[in-house]
Amino acid sequence: MFKPWLTATGWDGVGVVNAFGRLRRTTRHLNLWSQSPPPGPVISNVWAILASAAIIVTVVAAIRASRYRSAAAETLTAVAASAVAIFVAADLYHLNAAIPKVQLALSMSKDLSAQIGLAIGALRGSTNYPWPGKESQLRVAGLTSTALISLAITVVSAGITAVRARRGLQRLVKAVAARIL
Repeated sequence: MFKPWLTATGWDGVGVVNAFGRLRRTTRHLNLWSQSPPPGPVISNVWAILASAAIIVTVVAAIRASRYRSAAAETLTAVAASAVAIFVAADLYHLNAAIPKVQLALSMSKDLSAQIGLAIGALRGSTNYPWPGKESQLRVAGLTSTALISLAITVVSAGITAVRARRGLQRLVKAVAARIL
């Protein structure tokens, strides 16, 4: 969850965001002397905190389920693992919705100092200034493979624990039925 889950590129650098919404950007200092630099994004970290709490509950419940083989612990493990998958999916959705904010934070302000900085960077060869006749292209922003793999792992884990919990509940129902009958 601490690795980059979102990457974005703008005229003023590259930004990476982890699951907790922390933006780290490398800048080309185009907006260094600007009167109004682009605002930094405010990305909520609620989903990542909830996912972290659910991960802790899942681990504790899984240890308890493996030691005591109780249906209640297996059910708690399945519910917690499902919560992790839901929270990670919500975090990815939230980060995907924050892409325009991150790109805006890496954009160039419209005053003359940013334009001069971009032109000087292009003359030095460190930026792609859109000169007439020269093709300039920025990379597309998006979720990283780490984020998508994390989602896949949590969904598969939730499915596996749900199957195990179902088997445990079936054993519990049989044991209760045997005692009653």
